[in-house]
Amino acid sequence: MEVIYLATFLVALISSILSGIAGGGGGYLMAPYWLLSGMTPAQGATTGGFMAIGMGASSLAAFRKTDHFPSHKKRTITLVIITAIVSIIGALTLIHIDTSSFKTMLAVITILSIPMLFIDRRKIKIPTQYRNVGVGLLTLLLLASSIISSSAFSILIAIGLSQLFDLTILQSTALRRLIGLVQSGVIFAILAFQGNFLLLHALAAILGGSIGSYIGTRFAIKKGETFAKYALAFGALVGAIFLLK
Repeated sequence: MEVIYLATFLVALISSILSGIAGGGGGYLMAPYWLLSGMTPAQGATTGGFMAIGMGASSLAAFRKTDHFPSHKKRTITLVIITAIVSIIGALTLIHIDTSSFKTMLAVITILSIPMLFIDRRKIKIPTQYRNVGVGLLTLLLLASSIISSSAFSILIAIGLSQLFDLTILQSTALRRLIGLVQSGVIFAILAFQGNFLLLHALAAILGGSIGSYIGTRFAIKKGETFAKYALAFGALVGAIFLLK
């Protein structure tokens, strides 16, 4: 195995363990890595989408038979349909993004969003009359996350889910993993069809991501999130600095 593919496996493993523990944030490490390894945004999104399929499936497997698994079927189906639609739009838009501007934009979004890792979602309350507006904003966030692979959007989506639907952090994480699985599958299918699939990177990423996500999710269910949040914040800052060079 060439060193670059081993690096892909290790970065995917570490980022997915931390993501599983913290309920998100693995993209803070993966998105800069895809670009720094020489991939275009479309290639990075395709490889990341393939990796995320494995992460979502293994994370949901870890949540299976717990109280955190999504139980509201109508709401879940609605979110899945919305996610599928915006993911198609996002994947078709991504191929037109300029690589150099993408790096700067991703770095800025990453730095600005790091404080959100430390927000106590349980202390944020959205009045009932504003929930329709919240659903609209959630849809826009799903669209944005389909175009720009940044954990800034992932964290915002998790906050939105937990507050709009009165979910615990772990419940919102499980639901986000489910819709993320749909999002990743759609994006991967469209971008891979357009020739952006890098097989060996993708295989290394999905292997590392699947193993790491399961380990991290099980740890989160048993222990908590504090360590991973600080580790992800550090990794996010380092990745953003490299992108701005």
